[in-house]
Amino acid sequence: MLWLYVILVLYIFYTFTKQKYNYWIKFGVKGPSPLPFVGNFGKVMLQKESVNQCVKDIYKQYSEEKIVGIYRGFQPILLIRDPELIKQILIKDFNFFQDRGISTSRSRISENLFSAEGEKWRILRQKLTPVFTSKRLKDMIPLIENCIENYLNYVEHLVENNIEHELRLLASKYTLQAIVSCAFGLNIDTYSDTQNEFTIMAKRVFSPTTIVKFITILDMIIPGIRRIIKSSNDISDFFLNLVRKVIEERKNKPMLRKDFMDLMIELKEQGNISGKNQYTGTAEIQIDDNLIAAQALVFYAAGFETSSATMSFMLYELALNQNIQDKVYQEIHKITEKYNNKLTYESIKELTYLEMVFEETLRKHSVAGILFRKCKTNYSLPGTKVILQKGTPVIISVSGLQQDPNYFPNPEIFNPDNFLPENKNKRPQYTHMPFGDGPRNCIGMRFAIVQSMMGIAAFLRKFKVIPSTKTRTKLRYDPKAITLTSLDGIWLKIVKRS
Repeated sequence: MLWLYVILVLYIFYTFTKQKYNYWIKFGVKGPSPLPFVGNFGKVMLQKESVNQCVKDIYKQYSEEKIVGIYRGFQPILLIRDPELIKQILIKDFNFFQDRGISTSRSRISENLFSAEGEKWRILRQKLTPVFTSKRLKDMIPLIENCIENYLNYVEHLVENNIEHELRLLASKYTLQAIVSCAFGLNIDTYSDTQNEFTIMAKRVFSPTTIVKFITILDMIIPGIRRIIKSSNDISDFFLNLVRKVIEERKNKPMLRKDFMDLMIELKEQGNISGKNQYTGTAEIQIDDNLIAAQALVFYAAGFETSSATMSFMLYELALNQNIQDKVYQEIHKITEKYNNKLTYESIKELTYLEMVFEETLRKHSVAGILFRKCKTNYSLPGTKVILQKGTPVIISVSGLQQDPNYFPNPEIFNPDNFLPENKNKRPQYTHMPFGDGPRNCIGMRFAIVQSMMGIAAFLRKFKVIPSTKTRTKLRYDPKAITLTSLDGIWLKIVKRS
């Protein structure tokens, strides 16, 4: 009798699995065969491959398709490969795909700009955009210059004492100090004080515990389960205490800095803030310490980690391509001469070749690599027979697009000429999106560019990078890392220019 129950259970499971994994077949959408429970993300769940690499491999495998059907657990996901369809999703029909659909663990500070949905996101985006205007960025330049001076002094100490240093960690000391100074008005020593609370918290955010990793994997099998699990209070407490400390210090004082915290304090004093939408009318949200702390966490994490990664990848490529490094140095020397040998906000805009190198670094080493969107309502995908059901996730492989030989010839070769105006004009739009695109692109994009460009330009005026005995000619990426990370670190020799 027991064997009949076993057969019945197996039959029910087979029928259920077949029904779930027939979703894309009924629309005639091609895709890799899924495995029970894990779908197409088995290696990701076993932490043998990053999500970025997994999706990029599928992108490459179906080079003739505009769309590809895949599964995360039992959940169907549509991978968009075609630039015109990408434009449709990110721009033309943005109102259908406003939300990212990324589930986060419950905490007091989970309502941040990155993961917020619906009208809360619209209002937050509208109110926080003024932090990153050109005028605000110009006001931050003296703060960034001070951080650069500390950075260069530390690097000079390393060179004089022949101390090797991993480049990503080195760059993170600069970018962490810069974001803490520009966003929160605090001065921290990231160089001699390696155990400062901001550095420790950075490790907590980007090196999740085993429990957090398990919950992340479980969320792939049972989408949304993360939302009902309460996260650790350590990170929440840190940012709540930070916000309250800054608010108390600035209490009853004029808002002189006009930085992120000044803006948030100003919004908090308004009580509730509202926004108007042509589709849903007027909505309101309350600005309290929890909401401010949630935004602080996002700016903190995104402001230093992605920039430090990009800076280290750029220096790595310049070390392997000395002719490109020499050309960058000559441009920096020529432009700064026009500005009394100073790096200014205006001079950075004239470093066109350095900008091309920066763009090429972002192309070849896409730190995030994937854009996520969620369909808000049933949606008929233009030019196809596909009808996306409400809640269906849509993903775009930024790494796949940016390393597609159809758009970038010889994509494994580091070639800044990819971003000459004449070459950019030959490519379809939406094939290079390191900061995303559309209304939900990275709000801190301009700050990240200015911070990185100034830091790199100042570094290269004074130092040169060359390969060391520990430099790998081909990088291996960490499959367990949240963002693109070299498994072996990035080791180069830094030489002081004469």
